[in-house]
This record gives sequence, C-alpha cells and structure tokens, in this order.
Amino acid sequence: MIYNSLVKEKIKPGITSGNTLCIILFCSALLLFSCSKDDDDEPYLPVDEIAASETNLVPDKETKTVTTTLTFQNLDAIDYISVKKNGGDNYSAEIDKSELSSSYSFKYVIQESDPEAFKLVLSAIYKDGNKSNNLSLSIDNRWGFFIRGVNRIARVTGTPMADETFPSPNNTALNWNLGGTDLGIIWEMGPGKYGIFFGDTFGRDFNPNPSNPGPNGGSWRSNVLAYSDDDNLEDGLSFSSMATDERGDAREIVYGGKDVSGNGDWTSIPTAAIRANGIDYVHYFNIRNWTGWVTNYSGMYKSVDNGQTWTKCEDVSFSSYSNFGQVGYFKKDGYVYMIGTQTGRDSSAKLARFIESDIEKQANYEYWNGASGQWLTGDESKASVIIDDRVGELSFIYNQTLEKWIIAYFSSDRYNITMRTAENITGPWSEPYELAAGTEYAQLYGSYFHPLSVTGNKLYFTMSIWMPYNVFLMKAEIADMGDFSD
Repeated sequence: MIYNSLVKEKIKPGITSGNTLCIILFCSALLLFSCSKDDDDEPYLPVDEIAASETNLVPDKETKTVTTTLTFQNLDAIDYISVKKNGGDNYSAEIDKSELSSSYSFKYVIQESDPEAFKLVLSAIYKDGNKSNNLSLSIDNRWGFFIRGVNRIARVTGTPMADETFPSPNNTALNWNLGGTDLGIIWEMGPGKYGIFFGDTFGRDFNPNPSNPGPNGGSWRSNVLAYSDDDNLEDGLSFSSMATDERGDAREIVYGGKDVSGNGDWTSIPTAAIRANGIDYVHYFNIRNWTGWVTNYSGMYKSVDNGQTWTKCEDVSFSSYSNFGQVGYFKKDGYVYMIGTQTGRDSSAKLARFIESDIEKQANYEYWNGASGQWLTGDESKASVIIDDRVGELSFIYNQTLEKWIIAYFSSDRYNITMRTAENITGPWSEPYELAAGTEYAQLYGSYFHPLSVTGNKLYFTMSIWMPYNVFLMKAEIADMGDFSD
C-alpha cells in the first residue's frame, strides 16, 4: 500500500509507460536504500548484555580473589567491558574485546583498602559507542570468623501454620499422633542413621494458642524418639520412622510420672544422646517442679538394639544440684566429652570426659580442673567453669573443616541462641556470637546440632519455638576468613 501510493504521486499525465517503469525502479531503489541505511544505523543494545553465573561473591581465603563466569548476548558487537567500583576508591578498568570469550572467567583481587561491602559495576561498550545496561556484582569482603547468614529451612514436627511457606516433610500429627513437642536432640546411631529425641509431646488435638502458648491437648508423653536417614538437609529433616506403640503412635521412651503437683515425678526431659561402645544412650533430667526447674535427679537410659527398646542405667545418677544435670555430648579421639550445667538456664558450663567403655562407670568420669590444668577423676566438684555465662540447654560439636569446637545454647540474658568457639575443648572459649535472635524468632529455645555439621561451613541445628510449641530446622553458614594480612 505504501509502495503504490508513492508511485501514484510520481506519475503525471502524458508520461509514457517506459518512463513510468524507470520512475518505479528509481523509487524502489530509493526506498530500499533508505531502509538499508536505517538498519545500519540501528544500535545493538540488548536489555541485558552481560550475565554472570554468580552475582553475590565472596573472596577466596587464600588468593583473596572473587570469581564469576560472564556470558554475553552478542560478543561480536562489544568493543570492551567497563568495570567500576561502587564504594571504596575510584577504581576503574577495561577488558578489551580481544581478552573476552563466550564464557569469560572474571576475577577481581581484593585490595586492603576495600570496604566490607561494595559492588563492581560492569557494562558493555559497543563498537558503535552505545552502552549496555549495568551488571552489579556484590562483594562480601568481611574477614575473620563470623556468621555469614542464618535461616529457617523447614518445620520438623507438627502441622504448618496458615502463613508458613517453608517445607514440612513429616506430617507428625497424622502419622504418629505428634501435634506439639520441643527439643529435637540428634545423634548418629550408625553411618547415615540418626536418632532424634523430643521433649514433652502432645497428640493430634494439640492446637497452637497465641494467647496461651506452649503445650496443650491430650496423649501426653514425656518424650518420644524419631529415626532419620536423611543426608540432604537443604529441603528439611525427614523421618524414616518413629519408635511407636501397638497403635502406631509415637511412644514414651524415658518414663515420666505426670504428677503435676510439684512434689513428685512430673516428667523426664532428654538433654543429650550419644552412641558409645556400640550402645545408644540418652541423658535426661527428672523434673519435680518447673517453677525454678527443681529436679529429683538426672540419669541415663540405654538401648542395645538400635533404639527399639530402652532400659534405665541404674548406676548413673546426678543429684538435683549437680553441675551435669543438663549436658551435651560429643565423641572424639576415644573419649566422650560432656559439657554440663545445672538444670535450668542460670548456671555456667563445666567439662567432663570418659572413655567410651566407661560411660556407665560414673566413678571413672574425669573432670577438667583449670587451676591445675589436669583432668581429675571421680569428683565433679573439681570441675572448673569453662564458659562463664548463664547457659541454657546446649549442644556442641567439633567441626573438622573449621578446626574448631562450637557450642550453641539458649541465652536468657541476650534472648537468643548463642554460639561460641574454641581451639581446644578446655578453652578459652570465644566471645558470644548470635546464632539466632529472639527478636526474629520469638520465644526461641533449645538448639541442637545435627551430626552433618561436623564438616563443611554449614551448621544445621534444630530450634524450638514456644508458640507454636514445635521444632524447626535451622541453617547457619559460617565464614572463617582469617586476617586479610595473612
């Protein structure tokens, strides 16, 4: 239509058909030339010229270099890549087209003057002088030992709340009559096999109550036990089964009397578990009255059949005032190390150890005495304070990658889950790090490391929340960057 209108305007009365043909050909050529010229002048300017395999970058500890792979929409149209720094000095650089490839390894060496956080801004400068959109690379340039990030991965027990968006793989209310519970103490029963002890547990009729949080409902059991062979925790902690009764409900392992008068046997709460000398053990305290956390004693149960049946260890008992009324266990170099506190959340932490085969021989336990620098046998009153803090329920591990002992515990003073580290189990222990904040996870308590945390820089741990009185899986990423000058 456009072509015909142009032709009609050019034809005058009396012009011959031959002339007409010449005019048509001339106009066609003119039109084609005009279109071709416009195409040549059209700049190559894609919306996103440069893409990066990673845009949040962390320096390599040894080389102090950040690296990412760049790809391009149209490499042939590029003259060079401009690199500028947003934050810090006025750094700028150019990467010539001759250096680029379809998958280009971009590297930047951290400078001592660089701030803890800054951006590198990359853009493509085309041969025709035009410029692409910017690509920003965010650099986390913190050095030393610190927690890079903490997040809640999944729900472990109970039924999801209406506003929850993270995974909940176990459906414990339907499958095992477990609607509300807490703790989640994890230990390795065998290669790739894990046991998980929970505290006071209630049934399918449990209903989270914001106005009166905590336990409610029927089917009260003082503790229950789950099993897991899940070795990928990024999508949650899945149970393979639970220890059950004849109905298929999760059954109580350590007897608790359910006498809520405050003068008898109220309940029995697990504090730690370990496999030692081929046998599984759980340490627990028997509570008389929750007001003041008054206990009758702390003791131990064991299982010789991979957690199917459990019996009380009659020869292991800690008094209601013991410094090992609540404990954590970790096995290393032939010893089981035991960090303990009095029951509750108000005492400091002390240290004991024993060889695996002596776990039921309490008289053979050795207690760390800092004043003498020795392990003293048989007298827990000789145990020195290794962490001078108000230490709540705890767990600890030795991380082989970071080459550090790591402890986590509830801190009522800081209203958080506190983490500390040490090169040696006897200390000195570091300043407190905040592993999870009560301001973000209201009514949090009870942090227990998963054994998969002993290697790598990711710490997986269970954490309880009073409302909705259930257990969640958390993950913390730890950085150990050393000093920049190293």
